[in-house]
Amino acid sequence: MIKKIAVCLILSLFLVGCVCAANAVYFTLPDDFDDVGNGVYIKYDSSKKPEQTFAIINYTQYDAEDYLKNDTEYGYSVYNGTNETFNFVDEKLSEKGSIEIIEVDGQKYIVESWNAIEGNNHDFTTTFQNLMEFNKLNNVKQVNATEVLNNLTTNETDNT
Repeated sequence: MIKKIAVCLILSLFLVGCVCAANAVYFTLPDDFDDVGNGVYIKYDSSKKPEQTFAIINYTQYDAEDYLKNDTEYGYSVYNGTNETFNFVDEKLSEKGSIEIIEVDGQKYIVESWNAIEGNNHDFTTTFQNLMEFNKLNNVKQVNATEVLNNLTTNETDNT
């Protein structure tokens, strides 16, 4: 009897795992980004120090507001970018980057690429190119930025 219960439990776990895996979305990242877990990917330089970071998280209203609203008290500024993207500067963490929101199979995701602030803190070329390469590799397009901003409780994103 115990063997039958054990077999049933093992089969149940296997079936639950298959169902969960069927709903998972797998994304392809640009070359040289290593998966470090929880939707975070890091590109290391030749001395094995983090050079760039990529993050993909499930979209929530709370996270969208956190990513897309200025917080001058903290030192976080968001700017409208091109191609339905946003750029940010996080002075406290000494980071800058680009953000977009995509939708795959009815699920929205916040996709972010960032690196350390070095030189011009408003040069988002590398992080923007990372997003464009990600979109090309995964055949996805950004969600309309105007719709996203209109759904935020208050829009404090800069137009610069």
